[in-house]
Amino acid sequence: MRVRIQHALFAGFLGVTGLLVLLIVILVARGLREELMSTYQSELEHELALASTMVEGLPEADADSLAHAITDMVQYRVTLIDTSGVVVGDSYVSGARMGQVENHRQRPEVQGALKGEVSFATRESATVGVPLLYGARMARFRDQPVILRIAAPLATVDRTVSRVRNMVTVTGLLAMLVSLLVAYGLAIALARPTVVLADRARQLAGGDFATRVPRRAWMAELAELAVAFNRLSDELRERVSDLRRDRDEMGALIDTMAEGVVALTDDARVLRANRAAHTLLGFPADLPPFAPVGTLVRHPDLRELLEESVTKPVQTREIQVADRSLLVSSRRLDHGGAVTTFLDVTEIRRLEQVRRDFVANASHELKTPLTSVRGFAETLIEGDPPPKLKAEFLAAIRNNTLRMQRLVDDLLDLSRLESGGWSAGREDVSLLAAARDAWSQFSDLASERGVTFEVEGDVVAVADRQGLEQVYRNLMENSLRHTDAGGHIHVSVTRPRPQMAEVAVSDDGEGIPSRALERIFERFYRADSSRARDFGGTGLGLAIVRHLVSAMGGEVWAESELGRGTTIRFTVPTR
Repeated sequence: MRVRIQHALFAGFLGVTGLLVLLIVILVARGLREELMSTYQSELEHELALASTMVEGLPEADADSLAHAITDMVQYRVTLIDTSGVVVGDSYVSGARMGQVENHRQRPEVQGALKGEVSFATRESATVGVPLLYGARMARFRDQPVILRIAAPLATVDRTVSRVRNMVTVTGLLAMLVSLLVAYGLAIALARPTVVLADRARQLAGGDFATRVPRRAWMAELAELAVAFNRLSDELRERVSDLRRDRDEMGALIDTMAEGVVALTDDARVLRANRAAHTLLGFPADLPPFAPVGTLVRHPDLRELLEESVTKPVQTREIQVADRSLLVSSRRLDHGGAVTTFLDVTEIRRLEQVRRDFVANASHELKTPLTSVRGFAETLIEGDPPPKLKAEFLAAIRNNTLRMQRLVDDLLDLSRLESGGWSAGREDVSLLAAARDAWSQFSDLASERGVTFEVEGDVVAVADRQGLEQVYRNLMENSLRHTDAGGHIHVSVTRPRPQMAEVAVSDDGEGIPSRALERIFERFYRADSSRARDFGGTGLGLAIVRHLVSAMGGEVWAESELGRGTTIRFTVPTR
């Protein structure tokens, strides 16, 4: 909203005169009210003295009649109160209601009277509902001390004050009107030469560089100012255009960077942050300008690094923020402040860890059977063991060779799945029939170990038949491996929601610790590595299951309780 200078001057005159009138009205009203109240209190004190004489001079009358008699004389409400605060007589309360009147001992005028003073208080009466001036003093009635209280209405005072206040207000407004007319004329006369210049300056500040100030030949100073203003407008237009173009190019370049960039002022406030920084640091979309970095960054190490970067050089370091690894580099600026970049190396570190884990696990898994094969082979070459021992050595060599072959096959399968070299087919497959076909490979071994098998329910899924059977085989092999003799393996097929089937492969084996449930689908991870190796496990079965189920459009998860068995559930789509 634009305000003309003459309007501002006029508003100033208006404010000053209005304030003066308001102060006069308030001070006159307040002074008059104080004076009237003082007079009113003096009159009430005089009437209290007369009423006190009347109370002490009529001992034969009862308190209520006495209160009414005094009221007839002074025309005000009269109350007699004993020293305990109980009302014994009131000219405005009937005798039948006297017992319902509350105790008056805590009333301020009563408290003052009990101290031997003539006490006054002003408040709205709870009985009659109008503002009253209460006056109270001690008196003696039938040789007993009582508090004599008179309540006078303040309506007369209020009317007098209101009438005088209105008269002063009207007079003040008339005077203010005359002075404002004079002030408005003076304001226009004084402000007219600068109005045009001020208006053009506001347009220039708003970015309108085409605005021009007309030259006033009859006023030399304004003519020179108009020429300088117009020249300034032309120069600003050219420089702002260049700066805007450079800013847009730089902003586009910074926003498209994969690295997060945060520019800080010399007092560690965020001057600018690109899109990548918003994502990496969790900045709000509507980032307030010049927000302190301490209010935006909660991570203590990162916050400390950013605050230090504006005061001293800091070394490039890697900081773990939540589940991200950020490589943070900062540089101080010559004019103050700093620019800090954030490179998300989370995926690089994850891949490095995966590579290290893979090499370590694969080396370990291959080294153990190779060592056994080498040892048994050297024993057979160097000596001529008995036929029975020789047969055991050859069987061990064969078993370890098969173990390495399974490991290599699983590694090849997992590599093909992770690289996208395998795509799931889409055909109608009976989940019940696929489960029975997969179990047929383990039925003999299960019979030897006394493990029973049961499958119930059937749903026709849209999946890859071979991939589905491999999922079943890996899950059943795991269950059989971790189920003791006399155990039971159960497969159930349900349809929990439309177009999706759920398969649960359960056993009553040793179970999985809760801390291991989130990792059992990782490559080479074993909840019980010694038992898995004893039974030929490679540690890749569940990782293959996860990839196969995901490729067929489903999900897989595990439920287990240590010592109570394990259930692996997976979903596949249906028609």
